[in-house]
Amino acid sequence: MTYRLFVDSNNGIDVEPEYDYKEPDEKIENRHRVRSGEEYVYKWGEFNRWEFSVEYINSSDRAIINSWWSSNTDLLWMEEGSSVVSSVHITNKTKPVDKPHKPYSLTLWKGVLKLGSY
Repeated sequence: MTYRLFVDSNNGIDVEPEYDYKEPDEKIENRHRVRSGEEYVYKWGEFNRWEFSVEYINSSDRAIINSWWSSNTDLLWMEEGSSVVSSVHITNKTKPVDKPHKPYSLTLWKGVLKLGSY
């Protein structure tokens, strides 16, 4: 499966997730337990997430992904051939593509991408 991560129709890259691809959606909720033991749950909404490994990323795509991460750029995410487009941010705590892929140490890279909708 190939996905497209892009800013607009001119600026984007194709991403092929590895087999650890998952979509763990999250609820935005607040839980409150009162003295009597009753629990109240207030659900405010939900958001989509995507987590997956990427390998064999060339140096230019690595630079683009890492610059999007550092500047917290608003991105679009879609499966190629699909009409569903999601607005996302890269939510990694550290640089997403930061490990050299041996034996291609200086030309190909790997990492983990974590995306969250907004």
